[in-house]
Amino acid sequence: MSIIDSSRRIKFEIVHVDSIPCSLVGQKLVYTLEGALVSEPLKMKWPMPWIECEFEKIAKSMEKISVKITKRVYNPDEPDQYVDVVISSFIDITIPQLADDVADFYSKCEALINHTGKRRIKYHDFKQLYTNLAKGLISIGLEKGNNVAVWAVNSPEFVISQFGIIKAGGIFIPMNAYEKQVRMEELLLNSDTHTLIMQVGAKATENIELLYKICPELSESIPGQLKCPRFPKLKNVIVISGVEYPGTFRWADILEQGEKLKTELLDERQSSLCVDDVAQIIYTSGSTGNSKGVMLSHGNIVENANAMASLMELTNKDVMCVLAPLFHCFGSIACTMAAVSRGCSMVLVNKFKTDITLSLIEKEKCTVLSGVPTLFISCIEQVQKEHYDISSLRTGIIAGASFSVQVLKDIKNILGIKNIIPSYGLTEASPCVSALKAGDEFHESSVGHPIPGVEVKIIDILSKQEVKDRESGEILVRGYNVMKGYYHMVEETQNIIDSEGWLHTGDIGFIHESGCLCLRGRCKDIIIRCGENISPKEIEDFIVTHKDVMEVHAVGVPDYLNGEEIMVFIRLKENSAITEKDIKDYCRGKIASNKIPKYISFIDKFPQSETGKVLKKDLKKIAAEIIEGKVNKRISKKIKE
Repeated sequence: MSIIDSSRRIKFEIVHVDSIPCSLVGQKLVYTLEGALVSEPLKMKWPMPWIECEFEKIAKSMEKISVKITKRVYNPDEPDQYVDVVISSFIDITIPQLADDVADFYSKCEALINHTGKRRIKYHDFKQLYTNLAKGLISIGLEKGNNVAVWAVNSPEFVISQFGIIKAGGIFIPMNAYEKQVRMEELLLNSDTHTLIMQVGAKATENIELLYKICPELSESIPGQLKCPRFPKLKNVIVISGVEYPGTFRWADILEQGEKLKTELLDERQSSLCVDDVAQIIYTSGSTGNSKGVMLSHGNIVENANAMASLMELTNKDVMCVLAPLFHCFGSIACTMAAVSRGCSMVLVNKFKTDITLSLIEKEKCTVLSGVPTLFISCIEQVQKEHYDISSLRTGIIAGASFSVQVLKDIKNILGIKNIIPSYGLTEASPCVSALKAGDEFHESSVGHPIPGVEVKIIDILSKQEVKDRESGEILVRGYNVMKGYYHMVEETQNIIDSEGWLHTGDIGFIHESGCLCLRGRCKDIIIRCGENISPKEIEDFIVTHKDVMEVHAVGVPDYLNGEEIMVFIRLKENSAITEKDIKDYCRGKIASNKIPKYISFIDKFPQSETGKVLKKDLKKIAAEIIEGKVNKRISKKIKE
C-alpha cells in the first residue's frame, strides 16, 4: 500500500474507450488529488470528492466502458511521474449530491460573498442554509416536481434558493429581475409556478406592488393559502426581506421552519431524485417571439458545469467574480454550478458597473472572470484609463457574441487573463457546446472543438444534407447536453430536436480543417441581397480588423431594388475619427463588392439585453429610422429642386 501525497499532480490519460464518443480518446485530464489512497484493487479519492469507489464498480455503472490501470508509477522524489488510467469523465450524480459532498469536503472554504464583501458564507453554512430552505419549502407544501420561481438580482439568497429548491425536489426557475408586468404575467402563467421567491427593497426589484397588481388576491390571503384565478397554480410567495408583506412568507421565517422539520422527510425526497429528472427551467429571451421554457435535467447541468470547470482548471483556491445574471444559463450553470463543482468562492455582483467591478476584483483577488465580449471590452477600456491591481485574474469563459483577435489579445495582455476561453453555447445545450483550448488557433469566428461527449455537424439550410468542411450551414448539436425539451411546447420541441436527437440551433457556422467550429451568425440574421445569402458576421469580422474600430454589428434593411441592403453600426476606439468613406475604402478590394455596406452609422453604445448581448432587432429598428430619414431628406431635396 502506498499513500500518494495530496500535493502531487497526477495525470490521467484515456487510452481506450468503448461506447462513448471518440472525441475522448487521448484526452489528457490533469487533476490535483486531495489525498489518494492506492491499494489493490485501486481506490482513489478524486478532486471531485463525490466520486470515491473502486474502479471495478465504476466500470459496471458505466456499461461498456473499459476501466483498467495501464501504468502506475510513484516516486516521492520525482513528482512529475504519473499514473495512466482509463476512465470516462461522465458523472452520474444529482445536483444535491454534488453540492452536499462538495460542501462537506470544503466546509471551511468561503462559498458566497456579496457585492459589498460584508456577507461571507462558508460552504458549511451554505449547505445549512440551502438545506433549511429545502425543508422550509417542504413544510409549506412543496411536492416533488413543483415549479419554484426566483425573481431577484445576483445575491447569496439567489444561490441558496437555486440549490435549496432542487434539493427539495422542486424545479428551479430563475426569472429576469428586471421584468415588467406583461412579461411577468406571461412567465408566471406559462411556468405553472407553485412558489415564488422574490427580492424586494433593491431599486431594480421593487416589484411587490407589481405582484399585488397582477394578483390582487395576494394582499387579502393568508400566507400559503393563495387562491388566484389568474394564476391557479401559485400557492406561496416568499419575500427576501425583513419586512412583512400581506399574504407572503418572510425568507427568515421559511428558514426557521425548515430548521425545525425532520431531516428524514428531506432525505426521502432527495433520494427519489435521479439524473434524468428536470432540475431547472430557463426561459429564453423571446427575441424571436414568445419566450420558451428550456427544461434541463440534473445530468445536463452537472456534466456541462463539470466540463466548463475542467476547461478553466478550477480548484477550491479560485475566487470567481459572478457578473453574469443568475437568471441566465451563463450565470446559473457556467458560473455558480461550475464554481460549486470545485468548491470555489463566488463573489456575487448584483449590477455591472465597470469601475466598481474592477475594484471588487482587486479587493477580493478574484481569479475567474467570465462574461460576454461587451463586458470584457468595458473592463479593457476602464483599465486603460485608471490603474487596478487585477493581477490575480487567470481564467474565464468569453461567449455570447463575436469579438476580434485584438480583443482576445487585450484580455490576455491588458486584463492579464492568460487562460481566457472562447466558447459557444445556447440555453438548449445546457449551455456549452464547444470551447477553444490551449493550442487551438483563434481567428475571428473560431469557438473551438466540441467538448467531450458532444457531437457537432453542419447541414445545408435548404437541402438539410450534411456539408463538407469549410462549407457554411446550420449548426446541429447532439449529446448529453441537449435539453429535455420546451416546457408545455411539444410541437416546438419536435421542430428543434429531430428524430435522431440532433438539436437544430438556428446558428450558422462551418468546420475548419483543424476541426474547430467557426460561427457565421444566426439563420434569422442572414441578409438576402439580390438573392444571395450574406453573413453579417463575415462583414463584422472584417471591419473590426480596422485599427480604429472597437466593435461592429451588421444588419439587413429593406430595399426596394435589391430586397435588402447592408447597414453596419460601428463603435470607434477612443479618440478615433474616421468617416463612412474611410470604412468603405477599407473594404474595397478586400471583401466582395456585394458585401460592402451601403449604410454606415457610428454609435457610442449598442442596445443590449440584461445579459449584455447586443440586440440586433433593436438595431434593425434604429436602422429603419435612419434610412427613412435619409430617404425623406432626398425626396424633399428633389421637390425643392
